[in-house]
Amino acid sequence: MVNEPDMYTRLLKQPLFQGMSKTDIDSIIAHTKFGFHKYMDGETIVKEGSVCNRLIFLTNGKVKAKRFSDDHGYAFSEEITAPDILQPEHIFGLNQRYTYTFTSSGACNLITLDKDEILRLSDEFMIFRLNLLNIITTQTQKITHKWWLAKPTDLRRRIIRFFESHCRKPAGTKTIYIKMERLAEELNDNRLNISRELNKMQAEGLLQLRRTIIHIPSLERLIM
Repeated sequence: MVNEPDMYTRLLKQPLFQGMSKTDIDSIIAHTKFGFHKYMDGETIVKEGSVCNRLIFLTNGKVKAKRFSDDHGYAFSEEITAPDILQPEHIFGLNQRYTYTFTSSGACNLITLDKDEILRLSDEFMIFRLNLLNIITTQTQKITHKWWLAKPTDLRRRIIRFFESHCRKPAGTKTIYIKMERLAEELNDNRLNISRELNKMQAEGLLQLRRTIIHIPSLERLIM
């Protein structure tokens, strides 16, 4: 069981509880049903398509988030570092299911909060409600902003834009599982041109190529 001082520290690191007074946090700890979970390396936390009826807070460690295209023709995997919340935008709205599969990357700790508790806290604490709205609306604004970015003209920038647009965050380690033919289709170019450009990027130390796999150690280096 997590002790109260440690729980207080964990909650304050989460954006959903930031700005709340110690009195409010103490009241939440005393009257809210939290779930506490520890996962070892490689364990599945949430599968794609499962119902999103709770918030999952990553409080310690790292998690891998993997998402497939609708036809399962390719997939993106990226690493999430604590503190973070796993897809809070799916707790409400049209699609209340996770679109990623989340697995532990090393040992990690999570706290869960059921939807009923979220609604109660939103009703009782205005800061909590505003924080939740800010998280969801910020996510929406980031997604809609991508639609209006100027289209890249050269092939390298188009490849980078494809990588960036499919990631939760434009930074950190990413792994793309895709055949060269499919990437060429997505970018409306030929396979040879794509292969040449990717090999140039590999020679510059920006990514690593393996059969049907593109590993990017640091996406921010590509975007710069």
